[in-house]
This record gives sequence, structure tokens and C-alpha cells, in this order.
Amino acid sequence: MYQVDPNDSTKSIPKAIPVSAYGRSINPAATVITDRPNYIMVNRAGSYSFAYQSGSLATYVSGSTVVADAGPVRLDINPVAWTSATAATGDITFVYTGNVG
Repeated sequence: MYQVDPNDSTKSIPKAIPVSAYGRSINPAATVITDRPNYIMVNRAGSYSFAYQSGSLATYVSGSTVVADAGPVRLDINPVAWTSATAATGDITFVYTGNVG
């Protein structure tokens, strides 16, 4: 967490925090394989299926039905892709939490 001060070797200063320490989110298009998120948010009413490994549409597993006015719903699942009958980019958000290390 600390490093030697480049201006005074008798002192320590905090190390810079890497970009990977901060969280991020993306809205992948349906059926696009992406990195496994820490969790997902379902942003729109509908029925969704998720893939947990890359492969054909046959490998998608039905996983969520959200009714109107439910608001965004957090699912603590870690798929690599999603799909639905009315798939539109933004329906699902993949959330990646930062990992300081």
C-alpha cells in the first residue's frame, strides 16, 4: 500500500491506486459474450435467459422474469451473455466491482 518517497528515501508515500480498483458497468448487446460480471441489473420488464459459458443459444438458461414497474432488479449471478425475445441494448447491465490488489 506504500512505497518509498522518490524525493526522500526516509519517508513512505501511498502507492497509486490502479484503475482495476474501481468498479464499472457495461450494457452488452444480447448474445454478445463478455467478461463475467460480479452481478447484473435487469433494467426492463421481460423474460431473460443467460449463458454461463460461451456456446450456442441452446446453452442459455432461463433465469429471470421481471414484471412492469418492478424497477431495476439486481441478480447476483455471473453469466457471460444474455438474451430475450425483445432484446435491446440496455435491458441488462453487467456490473464489475473493483478489486484492490
